[in-house]
Amino acid sequence: MRILLLTFIPLTIAFAPNLNHQCATRTKLNVSRRDAMLTGAALAGILIFPVESKAFSQQLDDNLTEVTQLPTGGKLDLNSAYVGDYKQFRGMYPSAAGKIASNGPYSTVKDIYKIQGLKDSDVKLFKKYESNFTVNPPGRAFTERINARVST
Repeated sequence: MRILLLTFIPLTIAFAPNLNHQCATRTKLNVSRRDAMLTGAALAGILIFPVESKAFSQQLDDNLTEVTQLPTGGKLDLNSAYVGDYKQFRGMYPSAAGKIASNGPYSTVKDIYKIQGLKDSDVKLFKKYESNFTVNPPGRAFTERINARVST
């Protein structure tokens, strides 16, 4: 019985509450009202006005269209149009459109009549749709059009 009692005394002490021990945990924050307001304002500023990444903004510039390459009045720019853009003009695609895309840059719409090896049918098509064309100064779009062309 003595052994049994000696075994239970340490077990009961281990699970008994400690009534003399004071809790050292505090829930009060030692932050001034000014510091709390400044932190809140900084967080609100970050959420409302996020800072854009420089790497992403540099990528966006590559996708912008040059102002000089925008068509005027809904007309097709001869210096920046792809061969496929001429499909809207019946009979132009692929032969006559390929000739326009393969030559240039053009300074006026009339320059398309100076293309070497034009047939009479090409000249008739050019005259028929001449009012639908415009010429903007050649730029980056002209180089990309040449590199991406699919002409015959």
